[in-house]
Amino acid sequence: MIDTALTLADGRSLGMAEWGPPDAPVVVYCHGFPGSRLEPRLAQAVVEQRSVNARVIAFDRPGYGRSTPHPGRAFLDWPADIAEAADRMGIDRFSVLGASGGSTYALACASVLGARVTRVGIVAGVGPLGAAGMSESQLISGPSNLRILRKLQWRLVARGVRTDRVDTVIDRTVATMTGADRDAMRRPDVRAWYRTMFTEAFAQGATAAAYEGELYRQPWGFDPEDITTETNLWHGTADHWVPIATARWLADRIPDSRLTEWPDQGHFSWAGTDQAADVVAVTAGQRTEPNR
Repeated sequence: MIDTALTLADGRSLGMAEWGPPDAPVVVYCHGFPGSRLEPRLAQAVVEQRSVNARVIAFDRPGYGRSTPHPGRAFLDWPADIAEAADRMGIDRFSVLGASGGSTYALACASVLGARVTRVGIVAGVGPLGAAGMSESQLISGPSNLRILRKLQWRLVARGVRTDRVDTVIDRTVATMTGADRDAMRRPDVRAWYRTMFTEAFAQGATAAAYEGELYRQPWGFDPEDITTETNLWHGTADHWVPIATARWLADRIPDSRLTEWPDQGHFSWAGTDQAADVVAVTAGQRTEPNR
Protein backbone atom coordinates (compact mmCIF):
# COMPACT_ATOMS: atom_id res chain seq x y z
CA MET A 1 0.00 0.00 0.00
CA ILE A 2 1.23 3.48 -0.93
CA ASP A 3 0.38 5.94 1.83
CA THR A 4 0.89 9.60 0.93
CA ALA A 5 -0.88 12.94 0.43
CA LEU A 6 -1.84 15.01 -2.58
CA THR A 7 -1.96 18.83 -2.66
CA LEU A 8 -4.94 20.53 -4.31
CA ALA A 9 -4.86 23.86 -6.13
CA ASP A 10 -6.25 25.74 -3.11
CA GLY A 11 -3.39 24.42 -0.95
CA ARG A 12 -5.39 21.78 0.91
CA SER A 13 -3.94 18.30 1.30
CA LEU A 14 -5.81 15.07 0.70
CA GLY A 15 -4.48 12.04 2.53
CA MET A 16 -4.34 9.14 0.10
CA ALA A 17 -3.66 5.40 0.23
CA GLU A 18 -3.62 3.14 -2.82
CA TRP A 19 -2.85 -0.42 -3.84
CA GLY A 20 -3.17 -2.59 -6.92
CA PRO A 21 -1.61 -2.58 -10.40
CA PRO A 22 -1.05 0.99 -11.65
CA ASP A 23 -2.61 0.21 -15.04
CA ALA A 24 -5.72 -1.52 -13.65
CA PRO A 25 -9.23 0.01 -13.63
CA VAL A 26 -9.40 2.62 -10.86
CA VAL A 27 -11.82 2.26 -7.94
CA VAL A 28 -12.02 5.39 -5.76
CA TYR A 29 -13.03 4.30 -2.26
CA CYS A 30 -15.12 6.63 -0.06
CA HIS A 31 -14.61 5.71 3.59
CA GLY A 32 -17.31 5.46 6.23
CA PHE A 33 -18.23 7.77 9.09
CA PRO A 34 -16.01 8.36 10.93
CA GLY A 35 -13.19 6.78 8.96
CA SER A 36 -9.98 7.26 7.06
CA ARG A 37 -8.04 6.31 3.94
CA LEU A 38 -6.85 3.17 5.76
CA GLU A 39 -10.34 1.66 5.85
CA PRO A 40 -10.07 -0.60 2.76
CA ARG A 41 -6.86 -2.16 4.09
CA LEU A 42 -8.76 -5.12 5.61
CA ALA A 43 -10.02 -6.09 2.16
CA GLN A 44 -6.63 -5.79 0.47
CA ALA A 45 -5.39 -9.31 1.21
CA VAL A 46 -8.48 -11.11 -0.07
CA VAL A 47 -8.70 -8.86 -3.15
CA GLU A 48 -5.09 -9.68 -4.00
CA GLN A 49 -5.54 -13.39 -3.25
CA ARG A 50 -8.44 -13.49 -5.70
CA SER A 51 -6.30 -11.65 -8.32
CA VAL A 52 -8.88 -8.90 -8.74
CA ASN A 53 -7.51 -6.47 -11.32
CA ALA A 54 -8.24 -3.13 -9.65
CA ARG A 55 -6.29 -0.10 -8.50
CA VAL A 56 -7.99 0.97 -5.27
CA ILE A 57 -7.45 4.59 -4.18
CA ALA A 58 -8.85 5.89 -0.89
CA PHE A 59 -8.78 9.53 0.21
CA ASP A 60 -9.27 11.01 3.68
CA ARG A 61 -12.18 13.43 3.64
CA PRO A 62 -11.42 16.95 4.95
CA GLY A 63 -10.43 16.98 8.61
CA TYR A 64 -9.83 13.22 8.80
CA GLY A 65 -6.41 11.58 8.81
CA ARG A 66 -4.00 13.63 6.72
CA SER A 67 -6.56 15.81 4.91
CA THR A 68 -6.82 19.54 5.56
CA PRO A 69 -10.14 20.67 7.08
CA HIS A 70 -12.62 22.36 4.74
CA PRO A 71 -15.04 24.37 6.92
CA GLY A 72 -18.58 24.62 5.65
CA ARG A 73 -18.22 21.81 3.14
CA ALA A 74 -21.23 19.90 1.81
CA PHE A 75 -21.64 16.46 0.23
CA LEU A 76 -21.53 18.02 -3.23
CA ASP A 77 -18.10 19.55 -2.60
CA TRP A 78 -16.47 16.12 -2.52
CA PRO A 79 -16.79 15.36 -6.26
CA ALA A 80 -14.71 18.45 -7.11
CA ASP A 81 -11.91 17.24 -4.82
CA ILE A 82 -12.00 13.78 -6.38
CA ALA A 83 -12.05 15.17 -9.93
CA GLU A 84 -9.05 17.42 -9.23
CA ALA A 85 -7.15 14.59 -7.56
CA ALA A 86 -7.86 12.32 -10.54
CA ASP A 87 -6.69 15.04 -12.94
CA ARG A 88 -3.41 15.40 -11.05
CA MET A 89 -2.91 11.63 -11.11
CA GLY A 90 -3.65 11.39 -14.84
CA ILE A 91 -6.83 9.38 -14.31
CA ASP A 92 -9.62 10.06 -16.80
CA ARG A 93 -12.46 7.73 -15.80
CA PHE A 94 -12.98 5.71 -12.64
CA SER A 95 -15.58 3.93 -10.57
CA VAL A 96 -16.51 4.90 -7.02
CA LEU A 97 -17.14 2.61 -4.06
CA GLY A 98 -18.72 3.88 -0.85
CA ALA A 99 -19.18 1.99 2.41
CA SER A 100 -21.62 3.03 5.14
CA GLY A 101 -21.46 6.84 5.44
CA GLY A 102 -19.18 6.94 2.41
CA SER A 103 -22.10 5.88 0.22
CA THR A 104 -23.46 9.43 0.13
CA TYR A 105 -20.12 10.71 -1.19
CA ALA A 106 -19.90 7.99 -3.82
CA LEU A 107 -23.40 8.79 -5.04
CA ALA A 108 -22.57 12.51 -5.03
CA CYS A 109 -19.66 11.78 -7.38
CA ALA A 110 -22.00 9.97 -9.76
CA SER A 111 -24.51 12.81 -9.53
CA VAL A 112 -21.97 15.57 -10.33
CA LEU A 113 -19.30 13.93 -12.50
CA GLY A 114 -21.61 12.13 -14.91
CA ALA A 115 -19.93 9.91 -17.49
CA ARG A 116 -16.54 10.30 -15.83
CA VAL A 117 -17.79 7.82 -13.18
CA THR A 118 -18.11 4.45 -14.90
CA ARG A 119 -20.05 2.67 -12.13
CA VAL A 120 -20.94 2.95 -8.45
CA GLY A 121 -20.64 0.38 -5.66
CA ILE A 122 -22.48 0.85 -2.35
CA VAL A 123 -21.92 -1.44 0.65
CA ALA A 124 -24.02 -1.11 3.81
CA GLY A 125 -24.93 2.34 2.56
CA VAL A 126 -26.88 5.03 4.37
CA GLY A 127 -29.79 6.92 2.88
CA PRO A 128 -31.16 10.42 3.36
CA LEU A 129 -32.71 11.16 6.74
CA GLY A 130 -36.24 10.30 5.59
CA ALA A 131 -35.31 7.02 3.90
CA ALA A 132 -36.73 3.75 5.18
CA GLY A 133 -34.73 2.40 8.11
CA MET A 134 -32.66 5.52 8.73
CA SER A 135 -34.49 6.46 11.92
CA GLU A 136 -33.26 3.14 13.38
CA SER A 137 -29.71 3.59 12.05
CA GLN A 138 -26.91 3.98 14.59
CA LEU A 139 -25.91 7.05 12.60
CA ILE A 140 -29.09 8.79 13.76
CA SER A 141 -30.27 6.88 16.82
CA GLY A 142 -26.83 6.37 18.42
CA PRO A 143 -25.81 9.97 19.21
CA SER A 144 -27.80 12.25 21.50
CA ASN A 145 -30.80 14.13 20.09
CA LEU A 146 -29.22 17.37 21.34
CA ARG A 147 -26.63 18.86 19.00
CA ILE A 148 -24.43 20.23 21.78
CA LEU A 149 -24.31 16.79 23.41
CA ARG A 150 -23.50 15.12 20.09
CA LYS A 151 -20.46 17.40 19.74
CA LEU A 152 -19.41 16.55 23.30
CA GLN A 153 -19.75 12.84 22.57
CA TRP A 154 -17.37 13.11 19.61
CA ARG A 155 -14.88 15.14 21.65
CA LEU A 156 -14.85 12.43 24.30
CA VAL A 157 -14.28 9.76 21.65
CA ALA A 158 -11.41 11.75 20.12
CA ARG A 159 -9.87 12.37 23.54
CA GLY A 160 -10.01 8.67 24.33
CA VAL A 161 -8.39 7.77 21.01
CA ARG A 162 -5.63 10.37 21.39
CA THR A 163 -4.81 9.56 25.02
CA ASP A 164 -4.10 5.84 24.55
CA ARG A 165 -7.58 4.77 25.63
CA VAL A 166 -8.53 3.72 22.13
CA ASP A 167 -9.13 0.11 23.19
CA THR A 168 -11.66 1.29 25.75
CA VAL A 169 -13.41 3.33 23.06
CA ILE A 170 -13.44 0.31 20.74
CA ASP A 171 -14.81 -1.93 23.49
CA ARG A 172 -17.71 0.47 23.96
CA THR A 173 -18.32 0.45 20.22
CA VAL A 174 -18.24 -3.35 20.07
CA ALA A 175 -20.83 -3.43 22.85
CA THR A 176 -23.30 -1.82 20.41
CA MET A 177 -22.63 -4.50 17.78
CA THR A 178 -24.53 -7.72 17.26
CA GLY A 179 -24.05 -11.07 15.50
CA ALA A 180 -21.55 -11.16 12.67
CA ASP A 181 -19.99 -7.79 13.46
CA ARG A 182 -19.32 -8.68 17.09
CA ASP A 183 -17.91 -12.06 16.01
CA ALA A 184 -15.64 -10.35 13.48
CA MET A 185 -14.28 -7.98 16.12
CA ARG A 186 -13.13 -10.98 18.15
CA ARG A 187 -10.59 -11.75 15.41
CA PRO A 188 -7.17 -10.19 16.18
CA ASP A 189 -6.63 -9.08 12.57
CA VAL A 190 -9.99 -7.31 12.39
CA ARG A 191 -9.47 -5.69 15.79
CA ALA A 192 -6.03 -4.43 14.75
CA TRP A 193 -7.45 -3.07 11.47
CA TYR A 194 -10.28 -1.27 13.23
CA ARG A 195 -7.90 0.20 15.80
CA THR A 196 -5.54 1.59 13.15
CA MET A 197 -8.31 2.95 10.91
CA PHE A 198 -10.25 4.47 13.82
CA THR A 199 -7.18 6.08 15.37
CA GLU A 200 -6.29 7.70 12.05
CA ALA A 201 -9.83 9.04 11.70
CA PHE A 202 -9.30 11.14 14.83
CA ALA A 203 -5.71 12.19 14.12
CA GLN A 204 -6.85 15.82 14.02
CA GLY A 205 -9.40 15.60 16.81
CA ALA A 206 -13.19 15.49 16.77
CA THR A 207 -14.06 18.44 14.52
CA ALA A 208 -14.50 16.46 11.28
CA ALA A 209 -16.67 13.76 12.86
CA ALA A 210 -18.81 16.27 14.76
CA TYR A 211 -19.37 18.38 11.63
CA GLU A 212 -20.05 15.44 9.36
CA GLY A 213 -22.46 13.93 11.86
CA GLU A 214 -24.63 16.99 11.32
CA LEU A 215 -24.38 16.71 7.53
CA TYR A 216 -26.10 13.33 7.61
CA ARG A 217 -29.06 14.99 9.29
CA GLN A 218 -29.41 17.50 6.43
CA PRO A 219 -30.69 17.12 2.83
CA TRP A 220 -28.10 15.60 0.53
CA GLY A 221 -28.38 18.28 -2.15
CA PHE A 222 -29.07 15.73 -4.89
CA ASP A 223 -31.71 13.10 -5.63
CA PRO A 224 -30.77 9.40 -5.97
CA GLU A 225 -33.49 9.12 -8.63
CA ASP A 226 -31.44 11.37 -10.92
CA ILE A 227 -28.36 9.09 -10.89
CA THR A 228 -28.04 7.30 -14.22
CA THR A 229 -24.73 5.51 -13.57
CA GLU A 230 -24.80 1.72 -13.14
CA THR A 231 -25.03 1.12 -9.39
CA ASN A 232 -24.53 -2.13 -7.48
CA LEU A 233 -25.57 -2.31 -3.84
CA TRP A 234 -24.67 -4.94 -1.24
CA HIS A 235 -26.13 -5.09 2.25
CA GLY A 236 -26.19 -7.60 5.10
CA THR A 237 -29.63 -8.64 6.28
CA ALA A 238 -28.29 -8.66 9.86
CA ASP A 239 -26.85 -5.13 9.67
CA HIS A 240 -27.73 -3.51 13.01
CA TRP A 241 -26.16 -0.12 12.24
CA VAL A 242 -27.95 0.52 8.93
CA PRO A 243 -31.03 -1.68 8.39
CA ILE A 244 -31.54 -3.59 5.14
CA ALA A 245 -34.66 -1.48 4.56
CA THR A 246 -32.40 1.45 3.66
CA ALA A 247 -30.64 -0.50 0.90
CA ARG A 248 -33.99 -1.57 -0.51
CA TRP A 249 -35.16 2.06 -0.44
CA LEU A 250 -32.09 3.19 -2.40
CA ALA A 251 -32.35 0.33 -4.90
CA ASP A 252 -35.98 1.23 -5.57
CA ARG A 253 -34.99 4.80 -6.45
CA ILE A 254 -31.70 4.58 -8.33
CA PRO A 255 -32.78 3.74 -11.90
CA ASP A 256 -29.91 1.46 -13.02
CA SER A 257 -29.32 -0.42 -9.76
CA ARG A 258 -29.05 -3.97 -8.48
CA LEU A 259 -29.17 -5.01 -4.83
CA THR A 260 -27.46 -8.11 -3.45
CA GLU A 261 -28.60 -9.07 0.05
CA TRP A 262 -26.11 -10.99 2.16
CA PRO A 263 -27.85 -13.33 4.62
CA ASP A 264 -26.57 -12.96 8.19
CA GLN A 265 -23.84 -10.41 7.34
CA GLY A 266 -23.51 -7.29 9.46
CA HIS A 267 -22.29 -3.76 8.82
CA PHE A 268 -18.60 -4.50 8.20
CA SER A 269 -18.14 -8.24 8.81
CA TRP A 270 -17.92 -8.66 5.00
CA ALA A 271 -14.74 -6.58 4.66
CA GLY A 272 -12.23 -9.39 5.20
CA THR A 273 -14.12 -12.06 3.25
CA ASP A 274 -14.46 -13.18 -0.37
CA GLN A 275 -17.47 -10.89 -0.58
CA ALA A 276 -15.09 -7.92 -0.41
CA ALA A 277 -13.29 -9.24 -3.48
CA ASP A 278 -16.63 -9.60 -5.27
CA VAL A 279 -17.52 -6.00 -4.42
CA VAL A 280 -14.24 -4.62 -5.76
CA ALA A 281 -14.36 -6.83 -8.87
CA VAL A 282 -17.92 -5.82 -9.80
CA THR A 283 -17.28 -2.14 -9.10
CA ALA A 284 -14.12 -2.27 -11.23
CA GLY A 285 -16.15 -3.79 -14.07
CA GLN A 286 -14.75 -7.31 -14.06
CA ARG A 287 -18.23 -8.82 -13.89
CA THR A 288 -21.46 -7.36 -15.18
CA GLU A 289 -23.60 -8.90 -12.47
CA PRO A 290 -22.87 -9.26 -8.74
CA ASN A 291 -22.94 -12.70 -7.14
CA ARG A 292 -26.37 -13.47 -5.74
